[in-house]
Amino acid sequence: MEDQRGWVLARRETEAGLSLLRLKTIEPEFDFGAFPERFNVIWDFQYPTNAGTPSASDSEAMKRFEDRVCERIESDNQAILCMVFTKPGYREYVFLSRDRDSFLTVLNTIPREPDPYPIEIHHEVDSAHEFYNSYAKGIRGAP
Repeated sequence: MEDQRGWVLARRETEAGLSLLRLKTIEPEFDFGAFPERFNVIWDFQYPTNAGTPSASDSEAMKRFEDRVCERIESDNQAILCMVFTKPGYREYVFLSRDRDSFLTVLNTIPREPDPYPIEIHHEVDSAHEFYNSYAKGIRGAP
């Protein structure tokens, strides 16, 4: 199912709990080659519900974080948020970036909360965009 902001939404329920995926609909002419760096930013829920989903306070904090990062990366066209996984206990943001250092600078200079963001950052060079494409091919309506 596609929402009005250019995301394809997928949902899966397993014994472990509910998993959601938001996959950015990327135009066929998008220059993936200009964004060879992939960052997976993992946010562990601080107050998960019994079902492993984020609490209202976790959801609000993650929304502020996502808005702050996206506002900065989209304004200077340095990176794109292309996927967001929500799984029991955590959310994972997947960004494609032009450059490793510029993306890390954005993360280090966005407005902060009183407590540090509960994130872990993983970086890979993925110039073939295999990670994104492996999910996009499996979801109807994605490129």
